[in-house]
Amino acid sequence: MSAKALVLLLLALASAALLAAACDNSDDEERLAAQRLFRNYLLQSDRTAIADVRVQGLVDELPPSFPEHEELSLLGSAFTDTETRRELIVGWQTSEEPADDLFNWYRSKLDTDPWRVTADPQRAGVDFITFRDADNPAFRGELRISQEGDRAIVVLIAVENLSVDDGA
Repeated sequence: MSAKALVLLLLALASAALLAAACDNSDDEERLAAQRLFRNYLLQSDRTAIADVRVQGLVDELPPSFPEHEELSLLGSAFTDTETRRELIVGWQTSEEPADDLFNWYRSKLDTDPWRVTADPQRAGVDFITFRDADNPAFRGELRISQEGDRAIVVLIAVENLSVDDGA
C-alpha cells in the first residue's frame, strides 16, 4: 500500500472514530479502544514507528504559527515518528461555522508567511488545502474540510520528512 493510500485510509478511519468518540464522551472503554486501534494501525505501516493517539486531546504540538480557528473544538489526534518522518493528524469539529467559511478562512491564513498554499481542490464534497512551510522545506501539510450534517469537520495532516536536506 502506498504512503498516500495509507494516509487516506487512516484519515477515513480516524475521522469516523473520532467523531463517534466525541458523540459519546462518557464511555472511557470506547475511547481507550479507539486509541489502541489507531495506535496499532499506525504501527502496522512501520514497525519501527513510535505512535500515540489521543481522543479529545492533542498528542503533539501543532506546527509553529499554524492558524487556529476559535470556533473549532478538538476531537483528537494521532502521531507517528520514525527515523525518516514525523506525522501528526488532528481532527476538529464545529457547529458554529459552516465548512465553506472555514475553507475560506484557512485558505486566507495559509497563504501568508510562512505558509504557501500549493493546491486547494474539492473532491467528493471535501475541500482540500495543501500547503508548505516556506521556512522548512521538509514540511508539508494538508487540511481536509467537510460538512457532516450540522457539523463542519477539519482534519490536519502535517508531515515532516526528516531525511530532506535543507541545504544547511
